[in-house]
Amino acid sequence: MKRRSGFWVLWVLALTGMTGCGMTQKQRNYTIAGAIAGGGVGAGIGAVAEGDDTRTGTAIGAGVGVLIGGVIGYWLAGEQAPATPAPVAPPARPAPPTPPSPSAAPAPTVSKKIVLRGINFDFNKANIKREFAPVLDEAAQILKDNPSVKVTIEGYTDSIGSDAYNQKLSERRATAVKQYLVSKGIMADRLETVGKGEKDPVAPNTNPNGKDNPEGRAMNRRAELKVR
Repeated sequence: MKRRSGFWVLWVLALTGMTGCGMTQKQRNYTIAGAIAGGGVGAGIGAVAEGDDTRTGTAIGAGVGVLIGGVIGYWLAGEQAPATPAPVAPPARPAPPTPPSPSAAPAPTVSKKIVLRGINFDFNKANIKREFAPVLDEAAQILKDNPSVKVTIEGYTDSIGSDAYNQKLSERRATAVKQYLVSKGIMADRLETVGKGEKDPVAPNTNPNGKDNPEGRAMNRRAELKVR
């Protein structure tokens, strides 16, 4: 009996060896163990079933048991195939750089009015007093630093005197400023003069009660520079 069962076990071993490439280690182990166990059980059953001819029954039972046991062992060792790893998504392409927005159109040049603050004239005078020279020197330097700039010089008066007289006086004041700037190296064709008379006062010439306002009139005796 042992020889017959051993024969079938060897047969199963050979079978697993030939198919080993398609079986896992666990499946081979379970198949061999199942074949051995099945061979023993089958041999016992075959011996009882055959009665007097125990050798034949044992051999048949062992063979069948080996085959069935090997199949059961293989089935018990069934392993799930390793899950196929989910494909890794390729890294997202970086978004293309946002093209720079077109440069905003430069704002239109706004005429810049340069008020010669503190540059006032004495009553009924058009000459530039010495204490106001530093402010005009600064204006001359600004014009030198901006050679393309052209300027209109506007002269003003207070309200005392006739309109015609004040118009002429305001023109003389504007001309006096132009001559000073020209003496500092500014081209005359960059300087235009305009007399405004007593128009556009920056302070009241009289107080609310109608009396004279000397401080206000002094502020109105002025010259302004406007970039054109």
